[in-house]
Amino acid sequence: MVISAGVDAGTKDYEVFVIKGKDYELHRFESEKVKENPRELIELLQSLDADAIAGLSGYGLPVKRFSELSDRDVFLMTLNLDSEKAIGLRSLIGEIKRRDMNFYTIPGVVHLPTIPKWRKFNKIDIGTYDKVCSAVLAVSELSEEKKLEEQNFLLAEVGYGFTSVLAIKGGKIVDALGGTSGFMGYSSLGSMDAELAYLLGDFPKGIVFSGGVKDYVLENKGNEIEILSEYVLKALKAMELSVGEAEICFLSGRFAKEVEIIARDFYETRILHGFCNAKQSAQGAAIVANAIANGEYRKVVEHMEIFNASGSVFDNLSEKIRSRVLERISRVLSSDIVLST
Repeated sequence: MVISAGVDAGTKDYEVFVIKGKDYELHRFESEKVKENPRELIELLQSLDADAIAGLSGYGLPVKRFSELSDRDVFLMTLNLDSEKAIGLRSLIGEIKRRDMNFYTIPGVVHLPTIPKWRKFNKIDIGTYDKVCSAVLAVSELSEEKKLEEQNFLLAEVGYGFTSVLAIKGGKIVDALGGTSGFMGYSSLGSMDAELAYLLGDFPKGIVFSGGVKDYVLENKGNEIEILSEYVLKALKAMELSVGEAEICFLSGRFAKEVEIIARDFYETRILHGFCNAKQSAQGAAIVANAIANGEYRKVVEHMEIFNASGSVFDNLSEKIRSRVLERISRVLSSDIVLST
């Protein structure tokens, strides 16, 4: 029997979802406590005696064992130039590396070969690793009704921070709109007007996590769910072009139920539940881990070409933009870790 686990690091809590054959377990830890001292989480992960664990990958990285991660890899997962802000996750990753656990990274949407390059051009974040995990869960759930190659659907992940919408065609992720390059989320502004970015200049990363629907309602009033739903529907309509006829629209994330009430007027909708009332991304990460360990879900993950993910989040930038970005990173960090191979 394969034992696998998926880990999702949320703003409020960490979730560890474990698959043991036909059984499963769910464990939760307060995020603040994990940041202060990850020992309890680490000890739980070790006690599972899992064949593979996956998650904690931020912006994503092609599947790789944590013990093999370089400083460059860790930066690519966090994309944070403020070393103090990233220290919590680095500490946790460091502990996992030191103990040589069977822990693996999961790619972000931009790493997937199933998305044409022009749809990723000059994009870094069109969906972090957890969005890939939610899509894995949706494909797995729908495979009980449809063959993998016949699945055509949309997935809207409406979280507290960001909103991401993925287009799945033939059971593979073929397009995405969301994260910091998509429409406004609940607490994040989504994509930023380039002129605004220019005028802001050298701004702290915290800005990308603010300026969303929540802030708008605080300053201007209005129905936050109606406003949030409008942006979700705009993203869904945009992604329809990449799928053709979407047979169903899955919704996941913190505001899934509220948005689904409005979205059902436009789509056949379904809340993505998975195995139980656990974060969809943690469940999807456990499925990926199961596949890494050659478990029963390997066929699903292989079909989605998760194992064929490659490169870095900078690979799809134009030459001029990429050079400027890497030059600044090296200057700020006083290091060549991003430029090295």
